[in-house]
Amino acid sequence: MKRLLSLALILGVVSTFGLVGCGEESKVKQTETISGPGGETQTTVEKKVESSGENPPPNTAGEVAK
Repeated sequence: MKRLLSLALILGVVSTFGLVGCGEESKVKQTETISGPGGETQTTVEKKVESSGENPPPNTAGEVAK
């Protein structure tokens, strides 16, 4: 019984460390400063990089692998 509980504890800890990086998202941040007679205005745009989830075909040139 102790072995079963220790095995469950070890698997729980290992799976927790495996999921640590899954919460991070890819983002692009762009800052633009515009100067004019009334002063400067700074605009920051942050966009999330999205993917379709589909992988591209292995050979995009259309050639047949030999």
